[in-house]
Amino acid sequence: MNPKVKYIIRAAKQFVWFFIVLAIIVTIVVLITPEYSFENIFKPQAEGGMFQDGAFYKIGALFLLISAFYPLYTYVKKEVFATGGFAPNREKILKVFSDMGYEMIAEDDEKATFRLRSRYARFMKLYEDTVTITKDTESPLIMTGLRKELMRLANRIEFEANIPEIDEQPNE
Repeated sequence: MNPKVKYIIRAAKQFVWFFIVLAIIVTIVVLITPEYSFENIFKPQAEGGMFQDGAFYKIGALFLLISAFYPLYTYVKKEVFATGGFAPNREKILKVFSDMGYEMIAEDDEKATFRLRSRYARFMKLYEDTVTITKDTESPLIMTGLRKELMRLANRIEFEANIPEIDEQPNE
């Protein structure tokens, strides 16, 4: 998919998510505050409504602005330094992904793609949970995905891939 289209889809998902959270908060406020009712939410404040005139436009503009820039800061590329690259560390890398709750969904000569196994976790990340790691370079490997997940995965991969192999022979 075109990266620009992906960006727009991610921004739209965040915009919708912000309004869902707003709706939940407004519902809770209406339920716990006796002077508000669901019929009066959208009325002007002078007539017993919750918000001032034009407040929804301001909230919408704020959500639009935040959601337009949100993908820039949350979907990133990260370099992962693994001695020897992907091939010699393949089993360690697959184990790290498996331990962190990921499953491999695609693999070719250039990259491997993973996603979360848990449907709930995928939903909470708005189905933007895929992590891609390059295979065709030595070191560093390039990972793309959510910043928070990449930091966790990259640290584990760097730790696991850079541990020297210990020879199991006893000293004499």
